[in-house]
Amino acid sequence: MIVVHFPSWFPDAEKPLNGNFILRQIAVADESTTSVILHHAADHFVPELPDNVVFHRVAATSKIKLSKAYVEAFDQIISQYGKPDIIHLHVALPLGPIAAYLANKHHIPLIVSEHWSIYQPMNRHAIHLYQKWLLHYVYKTAKHVTAVSQNLLNNICATVPVAARKPRTVVGNVVNSRLFSLKDNDLQSSKKQILHVSTLDNDAKNIMGILRAIQQLSSQRSDFELNIVHDFENKEAEDFVKSNRLSDIVHFLGRKSSSEIAELLHHSVCFLLFSNYENQPCVLLESFCTGTPVVATTVGGIPEIANNDNALLVSPKDESQLVEKLNFMLDHTGDYQPERIRENALKICSPEVIWEKWMEIYHSL
Repeated sequence: MIVVHFPSWFPDAEKPLNGNFILRQIAVADESTTSVILHHAADHFVPELPDNVVFHRVAATSKIKLSKAYVEAFDQIISQYGKPDIIHLHVALPLGPIAAYLANKHHIPLIVSEHWSIYQPMNRHAIHLYQKWLLHYVYKTAKHVTAVSQNLLNNICATVPVAARKPRTVVGNVVNSRLFSLKDNDLQSSKKQILHVSTLDNDAKNIMGILRAIQQLSSQRSDFELNIVHDFENKEAEDFVKSNRLSDIVHFLGRKSSSEIAELLHHSVCFLLFSNYENQPCVLLESFCTGTPVVATTVGGIPEIANNDNALLVSPKDESQLVEKLNFMLDHTGDYQPERIRENALKICSPEVIWEKWMEIYHSL
C-alpha cells in the first residue's frame, strides 16, 4: 500500500515542534506500507523517520508557485512508486485544496485528519469566508475524516456541515512509550515538583491564571515547586514571578527535549494544564505513560482521556478551584496507581494501537 501524506503543519528551525505530533502519527506505519511525506519544508529540515517513511521535499520558490510545485512532486511520486492508494491530509489548511485537487484528478481516496483548534466555538470567528469555502471543498472531497478527539470531530461538523456526512473516526495522538516510561517513585525530590509544558500562549494555556493560582497556593504551603518548560518567552509571566517573589517556587526552564521532559515527569508528583481550550494534549498522554497524574481543565478532548484514576479536573479560568485541586493533589499523590495510569494510557496512545486504527481506515477505502 502506498500512502502520500500532506502535513499542513511541519517543523522548521524557528518552530521545531510545529506538527511534530503529525509526524509521530505518520511514523507508526509498519513495513507493509510505503508512506511518502510531501512538504515544502524550509531550512533543509529532514525529519528522523523509519525506513518505510520517505520525506520528499517540494521545491517551491514562492507561494504563488506552491500548487504547481506540489502537482509536479506528486507526478514524481507516481513515476517512482506507482499510483498511490491513499492521500492522507493532516490539518485541512493550507494544503487541503491541493490534496483535494490531486485526489479528484487521480481518483484517489482522501483522508482528512484534524488537530486544529480553529473549530472550537471560541475560535470559529477567526475563519473568514474564503477559508470556509476552502474547508467545504476539502471536506466534500474527503472519503473519511479523523480527529484526535470526539469533541474535535463534533466541532468540525458544526463548523463545516458537509463533514457530518462523512465516515468519522477518533484517532488519537501517539506517545513514544519507551521514552516516556513508568517512573520510579523513589526519584521524587525533597519538595513536590509540579510540571507544566506549553508555548506560554496565554490565550490558550492561561499561563497567568496558573501563576496567580500558584501565588495563592504559596501563601498556604511551601512544600512544592512549579517547573515550566516552554518554547517561547513570556515577559508578562516572568515579570509576575519576579514582582511577586515567586522565583524560589516557579522555575522557567526554557525548551527541553522529549527525553528531558520525560525525566522531569519522573521527578514530578503531577502535571498541570489550565488551558482555555484544547483538543487532545500530547503532554497529558506523555504524563500518563510515565504514571504521573494530572490537574487539568474540562475543555476539548481532555475529559475523554482524563478520569478519577489519573486526574483532577477543574473548570477553565476558575483559579480558586485550581488552588483547591492542587492542594488536594499535593496531599494525595500516593492515592494514584502509576502502573494503572500507564496501562490505560497505552490502550489509547501506543504506536501499535494507532497504526491498527490507520490500517482499518486505509483498508476500508
